[in-house]
Amino acid sequence: MVNTSTRSDGRFLSGMFFRVLPAQIILLLLTGINNIVDGLVGSNFFGPTTASVIGLYAPFQTIWIGIGIVLMVGSQVLCARYMGSGNLQKIRGIFSLNITLTVAILSIATILSFTLASPIAAFLGASPVNAEALAGFIVGRGFGLIPMILASQLVAFLSLEGKDKINYFATSAMIVVNIGMDLFFAICFREMGIAGLGIATAISQWVYMIAAGWIFLTPKVSLSFSFRNILWKETWGLLKTGFPNALALFLLSIRSSTFNRVMGAYDPTMISVAVLATYTMLSLIFESFGKGIAAAGRIMTSLFYGEEDGRSIVKVIRIIFSKGMLIVLAASAASFLLADAAAGLFYVDPLSKAHQLTAMTMRYGSVVLFLQAVYFIFHDYFQAIGRNGIVNILSALEGIGFMLPPGLLLIPKMGVRGFMFTLIIAYALLALVGPVCAIIFWKRMPKTLSEWMMIPADFGAPENECMNASIHNLEEAVSTAEKVGRFCLERGIDAKKANCAALALEEMCLGIIKERFETDPKKKHTIELRAVHKGRDLFMSMKDDCRPFSPKDRAELVNPQDNSPKSLSIRVFMGVVKETEYRLILGMNVFTVTV
Repeated sequence: MVNTSTRSDGRFLSGMFFRVLPAQIILLLLTGINNIVDGLVGSNFFGPTTASVIGLYAPFQTIWIGIGIVLMVGSQVLCARYMGSGNLQKIRGIFSLNITLTVAILSIATILSFTLASPIAAFLGASPVNAEALAGFIVGRGFGLIPMILASQLVAFLSLEGKDKINYFATSAMIVVNIGMDLFFAICFREMGIAGLGIATAISQWVYMIAAGWIFLTPKVSLSFSFRNILWKETWGLLKTGFPNALALFLLSIRSSTFNRVMGAYDPTMISVAVLATYTMLSLIFESFGKGIAAAGRIMTSLFYGEEDGRSIVKVIRIIFSKGMLIVLAASAASFLLADAAAGLFYVDPLSKAHQLTAMTMRYGSVVLFLQAVYFIFHDYFQAIGRNGIVNILSALEGIGFMLPPGLLLIPKMGVRGFMFTLIIAYALLALVGPVCAIIFWKRMPKTLSEWMMIPADFGAPENECMNASIHNLEEAVSTAEKVGRFCLERGIDAKKANCAALALEEMCLGIIKERFETDPKKKHTIELRAVHKGRDLFMSMKDDCRPFSPKDRAELVNPQDNSPKSLSIRVFMGVVKETEYRLILGMNVFTVTV
């Protein structure tokens, strides 16, 4: 009997985790830095209430960011499905649908910004102190709404094409242009006030979109826009798939707008609202570590959950709660120790109310950061293992459920301090939701980490129903393919499917080795295979660390409707499989099939 079962090594998993973690943190850091730029320039050139304008505008912007996430996540899921089956035409149809929906929806947002700026400012909670400034800022930022969201969609498709480095360049260019334009408008067009800062940010977002999207106008990528190819029938599926990921943002918009109004009533000078906005901008920097750790854990857990590898999932969680949380503790300590210095960036006078309140929020925020990280880890973990009901409940509780009641009680009495107590109370409760769900799931106190993470005892296939192999050269590819064929036959899988699986695996490995290993001889590459027999199905996962496949590469390799003689056995195999998917994860090509 074939049995090449192996267990994931903890050191290997730790290396994977810390390989993907920096990219997750850097992207969040860049976003936080870009948001801080307007606040820094505005506070130093136009006074402390400038930050209140940015804070009041945030809920309006969050709505459109949430819509962008719906479109982006829905597109990613559908494209992974079609990329697995090699259907390049449908991938291009999803790309065209995404771009069309994005431009149409954000055109409405732009028109609203231009025509209803003053009513929107009033709805967002502006006071006589900053109503005119907020209306001008809404108009200025309105110029950049389409490129802001469209660029985020293009970046998602850049990842599909394996060209993530362009995003780093585009994001860096956006930050540099934003800083330069903010200073230019603040110095040369000071009379425009914060409206000029809004236009400056809009210009930087156009730069971001052009820097990220120019490549789609060239033959260097396989995706191109075509109105005729739009898959209109996938609209509902795209929106339904992406909505859960944006629910928290929509609720955050409601919560932020509500708290801004309550804080404005507590402090008509709007200094307190400005402090909340400043804290929000600064906290994006420090909380990026906790969010990045949770995101890296979600990526790895999702991969191993799909492979039904419970042992590796537990090892990943152990890495997160040990090494990952040490990073969070360091970020929390930095928030506490740098509180005065951070406040001084926005409000130079250490005796001013704005400076003292901002420093206070950063110290309280050090506690919030730790509790937030625990919540993010559980939230992203449940998302990775497909427990969408719990994810939606957590999003609702974070958005309003655990936030609004204490906030509405404490903020009118304590102002900014009441807001920080609200965050501590809410995230302490949110951090307990995951463990409480585990107790409810088992109807007793869990005894192991596996039980705390709600992994059933029978999760995954027994070791004698699994096959793992590492392939480094042509000889190993051929021998592994033979083992897969025997593995299938020994478990009662149809002989035709077993032979197709073996031939397809051999040909895919040979193609990868010849066309990808040999084009990069300086690096030692590996193909990792995992085959799992469960019930009547065979699940196979292939991972390689070569350059990413483009949609066109995948279509040429696996499309069963391609009648050319090249890779015929692969396409015959693709014609009998139940489900296929291709993803680029942790810098690896991951191709999964269910027979």
